[in-house]
Amino acid sequence: MEAILALLFIAALTLGPLVVVVARDRRRESAEIVGADIRAAVRRRLHGESLLSVQVAPATLRRPGRVVLSTPSGYEYLTEAVWSTVATRMPPGYELVVTRPHPVASDRTDRALPRAA
Repeated sequence: MEAILALLFIAALTLGPLVVVVARDRRRESAEIVGADIRAAVRRRLHGESLLSVQVAPATLRRPGRVVLSTPSGYEYLTEAVWSTVATRMPPGYELVVTRPHPVASDRTDRALPRAA
């Protein structure tokens, strides 16, 4: 009886992580398929390559999948042109995130910083 329990324990230690890795790989693979589909739709909508970045994060047990659209400063019109197309192509369980570009250093006012003591 002890030998059977030991065998089951060793099998659980071996198969448990294997099942987790396989499930994670399948989620990543499905996210890559979603990302490829959305990138193709964006290319068709914009008639070629653009400065629009599409990043897809797979769903986990705690949060849904995420599609992130981002552009450099000054190219926000690209996001406005494609967000509705992207929203219709997203599968259930994914959320759409549109990021704002970070301000460029030249946009900031140049002022002297206070002196540290």
